[in-house]
Amino acid sequence: MPFITPKMTEKNQHAGFIAIAGIPNVGKSTLLNCLAGGKISIVTPKPQTTRQNITCIVEEGDAQAVFVDTPGFLRPEYALQNTMTRNIRRACSDDADVIVLVTEPRAPQEQETRLAAIIKEANVPVYLVVNKTDTANNKEQADEAVRKFSELLTFRKTFLVSAKTGAGIKAMRAELLSALPEHPHYFPKGQWTDRWERFYVAEFIREQIFLQYEQEVPYSCNVEIEEFHETQNRPDHIRAIIHVERDAQKAIIIGKSGSAIKKLREASQKEIESFLDRKVSLELFVKTTPEWRSKKEALEQFGYLK
Repeated sequence: MPFITPKMTEKNQHAGFIAIAGIPNVGKSTLLNCLAGGKISIVTPKPQTTRQNITCIVEEGDAQAVFVDTPGFLRPEYALQNTMTRNIRRACSDDADVIVLVTEPRAPQEQETRLAAIIKEANVPVYLVVNKTDTANNKEQADEAVRKFSELLTFRKTFLVSAKTGAGIKAMRAELLSALPEHPHYFPKGQWTDRWERFYVAEFIREQIFLQYEQEVPYSCNVEIEEFHETQNRPDHIRAIIHVERDAQKAIIIGKSGSAIKKLREASQKEIESFLDRKVSLELFVKTTPEWRSKKEALEQFGYLK
């Protein structure tokens, strides 16, 4: 998290960073969107959709919570995943005033045990959120998950929620905001995130890649915004490059006679326009960048290494 000088404000304000951590596919991004009251983090059924920490600023009364959605914690296999793991450690160990550990109604898995050890070192209040309770067979299943996870960490409080239906979210949100330390607000009133529009445009294109393509293709793709021009009385012009690792993946993205990339462009443009609340003209191009996930230079170029 970049250093931010807090604004000098009146006393009795509360502000802090709340890290949302968990293994892939437990619903962290859906939970963030629920807390934010709108879509700010992309969501797909596939694990490892989130690659970078996503920040959302939530205000209520005198409290300003900076929620940080982290990538799913896993055992890294290549350089990009190493970067993702470092982002999780930084969010939990260096920046967090509060940590939310998100899981499902089941016993802890191996990676969750490893993640719990990292969280334990942070020495900040930790909350357990058992998500997807709408899928649990019964309440006893969720209660058993709480008991098992409580053997790994001491939690200030636990919540049984469903980010999909919104059940339990209101009480959890109120509790997290009340846990923030007394501190001047970090961001101007009304600001929703610390990311630029270009970042979210790339994310919404990448989301559609995850939704429309199968197997390894989405994981081998990265989206780079080459041009973003705002024009008065005309749609914004956006030119995006989709980087893949192999020529065969490039052919899949494009599809027969360009049919696949046309579908991708149309769906991406719709999501981008909904987020920006204005019209855009989106161009998509595909480029083969061999082994970009394992190369430091490429990760720096794409903003994963800072």
